Amino acid sequence: MSDKEPLMTLKTRPDGNVDAPAYEAENAAASAASAKDDGLPLLGLFAVGFGLLGIFTIAPVFVPLALVFGLVAIFAGQILLGLTAVVLALVGVVTSPTLMVVLGIGAFAAWLGIPLPF
Repeated sequence: MSDKEPLMTLKTRPDGNVDAPAYEAENAAASAASAKDDGLPLLGLFAVGFGLLGIFTIAPVFVPLALVFGLVAIFAGQILLGLTAVVLALVGVVTSPTLMVVLGIGAFAAWLGIPLPF
């Protein structure tokens, strides 16, 4: 095969033009923009869901997940959902006696004379 057959190379545009670098640059920019704009913010939604589950169900499992997913969501650009998840994770820590014992918050609160919610 020779280089003169533009339809046989991998660097051709769909219309048969051999100007591939410009076509690839246009498609790369368009696909990057559409990837950012499309879809749901699943990372932030999972973080908020884990935060709510951490408050109402098994806190030692879901509160760390909410905290990690919330921080990752903040760095991924989903700031509102990430901050909501971090706040829900903190509420989950405060309302969970198990996590309060593990983190020593109960002893610290007793030392300060703050009454605990349980």
